[in-house]
Amino acid sequence: MSHIDVMNKMAVAYNAKDVEAMMDLITDNCIMQKDRGEVLVAGKASFREFYASGMAKNPNMKLELKENFSAGSALFIHEINTGFVVDGKETALDTTWAYQVVNGKIALMHYFSVDYKNAGETF
Repeated sequence: MSHIDVMNKMAVAYNAKDVEAMMDLITDNCIMQKDRGEVLVAGKASFREFYASGMAKNPNMKLELKENFSAGSALFIHEINTGFVVDGKETALDTTWAYQVVNGKIALMHYFSVDYKNAGETF
């Protein structure tokens, strides 16, 4: 299975709010980090709680995968997440993610913040 095939399956599970199907697509020690490596979620149990809680708070969320490319174990994707609640209003998040996919499972998720207020501090 190609890296983008793994992410397409992840998007289908995400959009169906099927947390267990999502867990089947990540490694036991997967981590999610942002910007300069701040770890947000680590380990399958934490991911299960993170996604279940997020989906309960944002029931209309939908993930759309846009442009992507891969090199080695890395996959880079432009993603649009609609229905995400920010300050009480549904909005769309436009983000770029880097994933490490190993043996058909996601081992690392890294996103780049959309907080442009401090963009200079991220470089």
